[in-house]
Amino acid sequence: MDPLSIAVGCVSLVGTIGQLSGQISSFVRDIRSARTELDAISRELLSLKTLLELLQEDADDKSDASLPDTLKKQITGIIVNCNIVATEIQKVLSNHAGSKIDKAAKWAFNGREDVNKLRLSLEAHKSALEIALEMVALSVVLCSSI
Repeated sequence: MDPLSIAVGCVSLVGTIGQLSGQISSFVRDIRSARTELDAISRELLSLKTLLELLQEDADDKSDASLPDTLKKQITGIIVNCNIVATEIQKVLSNHAGSKIDKAAKWAFNGREDVNKLRLSLEAHKSALEIALEMVALSVVLCSSI
């Protein structure tokens, strides 16, 4: 895996986050009772987006070419997993189609629980990405001092 694939993965995931954020806003306008859970998801997504933008900058940096392959693979895997979770959140929200009453009932019965599980997964992946970003920063500093 080369740094370009990390940068491309970051750009792709940032795009998915943008789409999902719009979908969340629309959903909350229809189902006000979903605001608490979806606000938590939105905060995680915003934090993840910031991380991805930093990681993309580091991946675009030529000094990043010296990153160990294992770290590159781990970062790419985390990005892929984040994309999977974001897609699953989109599916959960899409599965609540219908009238506002239908959406609210579906949300109360299973949507809230599904989204909370996905938020926890997203949070775990984001934490792993934070650690990876620190390792990238450390690697860049070490390589520049040699």
